[in-house]
Amino acid sequence: MIARRFERALLRDAVRAGVSLVVEHGRAVAWHSATFSGARHELVVSAATGSTLDAWLTQLPTRDVTIPGQIVADLRVATHARYGERVMLRIEGVTVACDLSAPECGAASVRARSDRRMPPPTPACNDAAPRDRTR
Repeated sequence: MIARRFERALLRDAVRAGVSLVVEHGRAVAWHSATFSGARHELVVSAATGSTLDAWLTQLPTRDVTIPGQIVADLRVATHARYGERVMLRIEGVTVACDLSAPECGAASVRARSDRRMPPPTPACNDAAPRDRTR
């Protein structure tokens, strides 16, 4: 499901820019650090060559691709190969969970509830927590 959300968000952004992508393959691998959780994404797509595609690809690392509850980071074209009027691209990106609306301050994302795991609190949670003033 995580890979599908990334795929749909990227396709929406491409359509807004006037680019028509065909998804050939996609996958996501979950990752976790001490303070964050998310996924590394790889999407193989094909598209017709042209100036619109070139402009979109040039702007890709700085585009604001939105996925509710996620921050899309490190979006880039890893490889590309031209075949006549078509180009094959491997687009990679990283998503980071950013649901801070839960009382546990990020610990109750939809994915965390569904698989019964609780990610650690985010740095924003630590900043928002009341300070112990008895010491």
